[in-house]
Amino acid sequence: MAFPSKEKGRGVFAALKASGWESVRLVLSQYWVRLIGLNLLYLLCCLPVITIPAATCALHRVILNMVRETRYEGVFHGFFAEFRTHFLKRTVFGLLLLLAPASIACYPIIFGMEGSAVVITTTISVLLYFCITKYFYPLLVLLDVDIWANFKNACIMAVVEWRTTLQLITAGLLDLMLLLFTYQALPFYIIILCAFNCLLGCAFVNQPFEKYFGSKKASEK
Repeated sequence: MAFPSKEKGRGVFAALKASGWESVRLVLSQYWVRLIGLNLLYLLCCLPVITIPAATCALHRVILNMVRETRYEGVFHGFFAEFRTHFLKRTVFGLLLLLAPASIACYPIIFGMEGSAVVITTTISVLLYFCITKYFYPLLVLLDVDIWANFKNACIMAVVEWRTTLQLITAGLLDLMLLLFTYQALPFYIIILCAFNCLLGCAFVNQPFEKYFGSKKASEK
């Protein structure tokens, strides 16, 4: 992996006290009101569409602060500080990454393939996007390295840490279920679902992150 020369941070990160579902439970019990406000803020910042990557990075920063028990910096301060960080680079790369599943799914159609081939290709491309981005966005926030290095690290971690990836996929079944019932789930999306989904990813990815990068000293921005 491309280890960083330095790690972003607001001081040295606290030792990992919980991970996975236990971490999710702890954060929900302590910060559920902030998560609702954060979810609404995230949705508002996503409205221009092109700001989705920057808003996603910002959402991850605030929730990673909760999961990793870093020094509290306030939801608005942390959110908009990360929103502005490398805005143009992250926007371009994030939008291309967002369009990738749809682009890959078009190849079977271009080559005259139909039916199951299109479904299988689409499913695989969406699954790859889901797994990689669950590592990619936390790494963007936590590691002060080139965006391509973070993407490479995300791809490697998704394979090497396959147990964590399987747990993420299991958590991602919630997304699939709610996608099938979009209208019924709409109130939950507005209230807390985006923040909760981000929390699931951050809680499970935190442990492998500590494994590979936790020994590196954190430095002030």
